[in-house]
Amino acid sequence: MTIIEEFDHSVIAVNDLILAERFYHDVVGELLGCEVEPPTLHTTEEVLRAGRLRERMAERAGETERGFRVPAPHSGVKVGRALIPMFLHTEHVQEPPPELLRGTPRVALHVSPELMERAVDVLRHHGIPFEGPVEHSPPSPVARSLYFKDPSSNFLELSVPRK
Repeated sequence: MTIIEEFDHSVIAVNDLILAERFYHDVVGELLGCEVEPPTLHTTEEVLRAGRLRERMAERAGETERGFRVPAPHSGVKVGRALIPMFLHTEHVQEPPPELLRGTPRVALHVSPELMERAVDVLRHHGIPFEGPVEHSPPSPVARSLYFKDPSSNFLELSVPRK
């Protein structure tokens, strides 16, 4: 049996890297101390250079499937020791309606009861719509949750684990 020691990362797609970086730094960072990772492939030139490099490496490796594949610009944030890479959408994705604040897939992060209360104030301060805190009854392993979305409509949840 394999035991997972720790959650490593979850990748999300965003429609504006700079806006996403600011949201995770300013809002989520105020709550959880997020660090924004250095951006990768932000400019068109960086994207094209990376695509050409990828093509040359495939050619050297003898890969038969050729063709210029443009890599997606990306960045990321660290929440504790977990990384949340953010990749720019490469195609249009229909966003959920603005009033829908909880859904799947979502990134859920455990917080203390005190941090849950502070989260309400921080989200209000930044004008971020949210739902909750929502109480969950046993046997749910989560006692309370707070649901909201990032600027790209990725669902987020802060949850207080049941003792």
